[in-house]
Amino acid sequence: MSGDLRLVRALVGCYPPTWRHRYGEEYAQLLCDMQVHRRPRLVVDSLLGAVRAHGGALMSGDSPLALPVWSAALFTAAGIGFAKLTEDFSRIAATARITMVIASAMALLALATAAAPVAAVLVRGRAGGAWRCLVVPLAAVALWYAVIRIVGHAVPTGPNIAAFAVIAVAGLGVLAATAWAATRISRQVPVAGSDRLRTVAVTAMAVGMAGATISALVWGLRVRTVDAAVFDGGQGLVATPFIPSWIAVLSVLCAATVLSGIAARRLLTDA
Repeated sequence: MSGDLRLVRALVGCYPPTWRHRYGEEYAQLLCDMQVHRRPRLVVDSLLGAVRAHGGALMSGDSPLALPVWSAALFTAAGIGFAKLTEDFSRIAATARITMVIASAMALLALATAAAPVAAVLVRGRAGGAWRCLVVPLAAVALWYAVIRIVGHAVPTGPNIAAFAVIAVAGLGVLAATAWAATRISRQVPVAGSDRLRTVAVTAMAVGMAGATISALVWGLRVRTVDAAVFDGGQGLVATPFIPSWIAVLSVLCAATVLSGIAARRLLTDA
């Protein structure tokens, strides 16, 4: 197989299965006709299209909790990063940190409230084999722990971007596996609970995430005001530069907030 055909197959493979089944052959032929291997910008456009296609597939899921669950996964990842980033700055912007914790608790409690009826059906054994999906996140957590142990003993102390990347990617894999399992379960379990309760809960989750995002922004700006040397130094995640670590955490929080806001808007529109 030639390099251009391998590139075309790789690009088409980035799209969701349902999209590939419907448009894959035509799109592959179009990429070949346009000689995508000679047009880097077209490669980038194709990848961006894949991202949009996955987003559309996610937002058009059968379960009303699919999007909130994925936004919660992103939010949890960012929250873990924020907690790690702030652990050495307990005396700086304490109010913003406390507000972040309260807002995060509000968001996750709201999601738990929205998912409670589905969980009740699952616990009562009325969901068939949906509970088997729980094996996936448990296996992912075990694998992540093994990665942390191996990487932690294999690299020296100090800034190590590669080690951080390995742990972060593995952690995101755990969150993705958990969100996938929760979404599959919610799609297999009949819709339970009040639509009004679900709408209020998801809206509260979006508000909580927005509050947490603003708190993280205020916290970083406060660190810059109180100790500019720390802000411009190398006390970020795994001893990496502080500013990129803070911006990365803030960006993921923003993404999670936007997704939860979209979910809340959809539920309010359908109400």
